[in-house]
Amino acid sequence: MSTIRTDTRWLGLARLAAWILVAFIVAVTLVPIGLRPVVTANPSIERIAAYALAGLMMMVSYPRHWRQILIGSVLLAGALEAAQTLTSTRHGRFEDFLVKAGAALAGAVAGLAIVAGRRRPGRLADR
Repeated sequence: MSTIRTDTRWLGLARLAAWILVAFIVAVTLVPIGLRPVVTANPSIERIAAYALAGLMMMVSYPRHWRQILIGSVLLAGALEAAQTLTSTRHGRFEDFLVKAGAALAGAVAGLAIVAGRRRPGRLADR
């Protein structure tokens, strides 16, 4: 199998995973609190992990659209926090928005670093 075909296949899987993760974040953010899955005792850790991974996956999947991903990450976090105020069992808080937006931006910047490293493998390997 050629390198281009392999790269295309992995890119397709990365894009699919990124969109599934975003859909999961939307669903988990808006379901009634009793249906929200709990992984850790600290929900901020869950928020940080989910949004950082989503930002990273989106940036690795769509590196040419880095501006839209950075802006979209912040808009998604804000829109979901605002949408929580429309549900009876959830509440949107500015502090949660800051955590989610910051984590998404950090993940996206990490994704940019990964993409830049893949484009210039010789430079990173020499260090």
